[in-house]
Amino acid sequence: MSIDFGKKEAREGYLQAKLDDLLDGINASYGQSLLDELMSRLEATIDDFNKEVDDLMGSLKKSSEEKEKLIQQIKAGNPEKTEVKNSDESSEEDVERELSEWEKRLEGIS
Repeated sequence: MSIDFGKKEAREGYLQAKLDDLLDGINASYGQSLLDELMSRLEATIDDFNKEVDDLMGSLKKSSEEKEKLIQQIKAGNPEKTEVKNSDESSEEDVERELSEWEKRLEGIS
């Protein structure tokens, strides 16, 4: 049995079949509503993950482009025109910003 996980319909069908097998015992009382809630949460989780990966890739691309420009400026003999951030300061700011985003998410969950 080959499942094409690249297609949304195939993934949903696979999950539906597996969850139906797991939920046979409680299906009479809670099955469909539980399954609907689980599917909506899975979709939200996947959407959040995809957004975070897209943001990460965008940031990685931007960083790579900035490094490439810096290398080109250095090769051209114009290092005085380049502006380099202190890596310790920028990483501390990123950690503080990242922690505050996670704190907001945790507050939203509870």
